[in-house]
Amino acid sequence: MYNSIQHFIGFGVKKIEEKVKKFVEKPTDLADLVLGLHEELLELGRNIVTEVLEDMDDYLRESASRKQNWEIVRKDRTGLLTSFGPISYERTYFKPKKGGKRQYLVDRIVGINPHDRVSADVVINAVEEAAESSYRKGGEKAAYMDEVSKQAVMNKVHELEVVQPSVEKRKDETPKILYIEADEDHVAQQGKKRHKTEDEWGASSTLMPKLVYVHEGIDHDVAVRPL
Repeated sequence: MYNSIQHFIGFGVKKIEEKVKKFVEKPTDLADLVLGLHEELLELGRNIVTEVLEDMDDYLRESASRKQNWEIVRKDRTGLLTSFGPISYERTYFKPKKGGKRQYLVDRIVGINPHDRVSADVVINAVEEAAESSYRKGGEKAAYMDEVSKQAVMNKVHELEVVQPSVEKRKDETPKILYIEADEDHVAQQGKKRHKTEDEWGASSTLMPKLVYVHEGIDHDVAVRPL
């Protein structure tokens, strides 16, 4: 069992029991209990992630297979923002014996690129929120304890590769029924503020584009259904 979990059982559980006891003796707002428990669980998550990464690195240092192909250069500490909050961990810098680039092997194994400062789960949170609202709110929702800049969220969104679905070639015939639907939507603009209450677009930072789409109806045999 990981030391972080053993430590949590020994000390974290006691903290949670104390928070629950205080709440039961003097209940105020349920949010106080939820936030108190949330803080302890986030700390546990950060400790587990840190320990897993460092244990994997230790395994690589002692691995016979690694010793045949990679040499140890040094050990460095780095930081990473996760959904649990910021973590700090040590990992080893290796160089290949037969030429090639030096690497932090544990980072490569878990999908952390050399210049990454946030984990993929944070990016997912930010992009999902940005798709629904704005880059700024995406950065605020990215992690529970820290924010990601609006520029960083925008860069991640622009890096996404959108795969267009294949379109079947339609038959050259006039449809019996043609559906025309109209709607509107609210879109947050990304302009720079000229004043405290106004951005470069004017007093309002929201557009309301008109949407019109034409289709021949829904094919229920191939329509995508929610899980």
